[in-house]
Formats: sequence, C-alpha cells, structure tokens
Amino acid sequence: MRSRILIPAIALGGVCVLGTSLLVNAGDSDATPTAAASTPTTGPAGGAPENPEEKNVQPVPQGSGEARSAARQSQKSLAAAGLSVPNGWRPVQVREDQHDDRSVTVVRYERGAQRTLGGEHITTVVDGEGTLFGYTRMAPDAAASSVPSDETAEKAAFDWMERFVPEHSEGLSVQWVDRHDEEVRDRAGAKRTVSGAKVKSRHDNGLYTWVIVDDKGEVITYERDIRWDDSQGRRGTQMWLHDKWIAAREGSGPQPESPYARA
Repeated sequence: MRSRILIPAIALGGVCVLGTSLLVNAGDSDATPTAAASTPTTGPAGGAPENPEEKNVQPVPQGSGEARSAARQSQKSLAAAGLSVPNGWRPVQVREDQHDDRSVTVVRYERGAQRTLGGEHITTVVDGEGTLFGYTRMAPDAAASSVPSDETAEKAAFDWMERFVPEHSEGLSVQWVDRHDEEVRDRAGAKRTVSGAKVKSRHDNGLYTWVIVDDKGEVITYERDIRWDDSQGRRGTQMWLHDKWIAAREGSGPQPESPYARA
C-alpha cells in the first residue's frame, strides 16, 4: 500500500549529455528525415530560425529508417499506456540522447511543418526496451481553468499507473499534490495556459515520478526515474519535455533558474 508524505511543493528540474537529433518532415506520415537546413526550427517564442550549428544540435544524416522506427516505438509505448498522438500531428524532430545513464529516443510531434520551441507539442521519451520515461501534451485542448481536487488527481494518477506500470507504481510514495501551470503558444501565436494537478511521488529507489492530470482526470504529463541533484539544488536528469531547458541546451535561450536542470 502506498504511503503519502506531505512536503512543501517544489518542482524538480541537470546534467546533460551531448546527443544527436534528427529533423523530420512533418508532412510525411513516414517521418522521412530531412537535412536541418531544409527543416528550420524556431526559437522559444516562435521567432527567428535557430542556427543548426549551435551547441548540442547535431542533425543526423538523412535516412528514413531510423525516423520511422523511432516514431513506431514511440506510438507503441503510448498505446501501451492508453495514450495516443491525435490525427494531424506528425514527428518534427527525433533526437537520440540520454535520460541519465539510459539511452533514449525523444520524439516531438507538432501539427505544423517545423519544430517551434514554446509552441504546441506532444513529446515522448522512450528507451530501447520501450519504457516510457516521459510524455507531455502541451496543446490548447489540454487548457483548462479548473483542476481536480488533490484526492481526485491522486486517484486518477495512480489508477492510470497501476494499469500501465503496476510494478513501478508499487514502489511509489506520494510527496504532494498541487496545481501546475505551463504556458504554451497556439498556432496563432496566442499564449495559452495548460493547467493540471501534479501528483509527485518518490520511489523506493530514491528517484521521482510524477503525473499531471487535467480536470477530466486525463494525463497531461508523465515523468519517471527523475534524479534530484542535492549539490546543485536542482533537478539532475535531462528535461526533454521542457522547451526552456531545450533552448538553453541548444544555445538559443538562457539557462533557466533552479529547479530546472543544468543545460
């Protein structure tokens, strides 16, 4: 039986490892990769194109097989979790990198033809065994002014995890439940707030897991096996779901303050 330990609410947000990214044509359902120059990306506020030569941005040479395989694995892992990518969303970037000591593939989906940091996206973080380490749905349809009660959110989060990852959920103790807001720009450039209730838990192994659910009890964000860096007073695990951190890592934005990880 899980226990509940109430501590002051603090977001977890470090250490990054140089990786590779694969930019793909969002209009191609097979996610055929294209060179970075033919698929420009945009900055955190949808501004000027980013420079593919910036730090930690290493486009993978063209070759559609890797991109298709990554998208299939991403969607297979989502299906196992009872989640999905809606029609009209396509992969705009595939990145091979790290989740601490685990090799993972990060797939970012958008409805447009290019990646737009700060804009709508669905992102997954999956390892080679199909383990889903991260998922987020930053989209206007997830925006709501109200959030569920603590009890409702906790029940929704654990009902979902007990179906999806029962062995993992058994080792979790709830730390706190609190409202969580994220800002995202829609395709017209308008700011929208995606709100939910964040259920943060600590695993017996010392790592953290959380689920953010919306007012209907549906999962907005899920992250597991997140390490806190006590020496830095900030998150230690990479933040592939968070555009501010990605912008800092790629050199197109400033380093976010703690509790964000070091980029």
